[in-house]
Amino acid sequence: MSDYNELIKNFSKIRSYIRDFYLYGFKTRQDYQDKSSRTYDNQRRRMESWFSGYIRYEYHTDHKKSVFITIDSSQIAINPLYRAWKSKSFTANDIMLHFFLLDLLGEGGKWGIEDIADALLQRYQILFDTQVIRRKLTEYIQEGLITASKESRQYLYSLSPAFLENNSQLLPALLDAVSFFQAAAPLGFIGSTILDYYHTSNRCFRFRHNFLVHTLDDEILLSLLTAIKEKRQISFSTKSSKNRNNGKSSPERTIIGVPLKILISTQTGRHYICIHKSSTRRLASYRLDNIRTVKLLNIDSHYGQYLSDFLKNRDISWGVSFGTNRKPETVCLQIAVNEETEKHIIHRLEREKRGGCITRLKPDLYQYTCSCWDASEMLPWIKSFTGRIFSFTCSNKEVEDRLWHDMETMKNLYINQKKED
Repeated sequence: MSDYNELIKNFSKIRSYIRDFYLYGFKTRQDYQDKSSRTYDNQRRRMESWFSGYIRYEYHTDHKKSVFITIDSSQIAINPLYRAWKSKSFTANDIMLHFFLLDLLGEGGKWGIEDIADALLQRYQILFDTQVIRRKLTEYIQEGLITASKESRQYLYSLSPAFLENNSQLLPALLDAVSFFQAAAPLGFIGSTILDYYHTSNRCFRFRHNFLVHTLDDEILLSLLTAIKEKRQISFSTKSSKNRNNGKSSPERTIIGVPLKILISTQTGRHYICIHKSSTRRLASYRLDNIRTVKLLNIDSHYGQYLSDFLKNRDISWGVSFGTNRKPETVCLQIAVNEETEKHIIHRLEREKRGGCITRLKPDLYQYTCSCWDASEMLPWIKSFTGRIFSFTCSNKEVEDRLWHDMETMKNLYINQKKED
């Protein structure tokens, strides 16, 4: 029987719980059926410890309790969800070797592997395997903490010179930049960690609309960016939170493809990965918050061609979808506008047309036409003109029928509500 521990070794285990608590908050203990009740209790205790100032409770009439996280991004200096990343567990040897190495190399000079192992044994009475020391030193070289130089037949290691010690006048300006980065950029957890190192915090910036929850996807994002940089094929598992049957989520699927670009919605902040999918040999996009694990595979020699195809097709994509058809779908929307009092509607059409064409058919009537790979992505935008839509047609009949069906459903809801009142 596992006991509760605030530290975690595998972030993916708690990632979905944090998202459910943060985004939804209406689930009770009985609604989490994928894992045992004990697992739910342990994860809830972790979150109550990490986010104690942001946890709220709601009690239902059936004596059930739902727990949720509520955060106002305009009132916080640092994203509190970063605390989850700072709770990673380590082995005792990891911690000891980290401090022993920095203490030893802090004396100055250059050290060989055997000299380091002997000094650690003599000074701290602990024998570390030379391969373990070498791996740790290699990790710190990649982080820029340690430098290595080859002399004769061996590598000698020493602490890297501290950049800011020789350029201390840059520190205030750099920390201001880091304060902005930690809130505004993907992988902002790095900026938060730097601020912690210098015992300071964000004192400059507040964001009225900030998509805090997407920091939960940063581990997945880092793996995808690595694959893009190295032009590798990937295999990843994805599990949608939709299509739930009997309270259980849909099964995981494994996708193989070549990642090309990370796409970020300016409206929702949601992150997507666009890939060249191996099974269909077509472009496809997947939400990062639905991806569970990513495995890097071999370098793909056709990466340049896939990227070129993406760049050519991107211009006729409304959002992130590349549809299922080989030809773009065409939309024709006619909107009635009072040209004297509603010029802002015309300006909005111009501003949001995304490559479409706007034509004035006659006074107070404008036509918008656009071709894109997946016209269904346009429906939320088209519905925002409800009350002004004069006509709507689409080369994909299913999209056209869906719009009119939704409009009819909405009309019936209003009519029924009016009758009840």
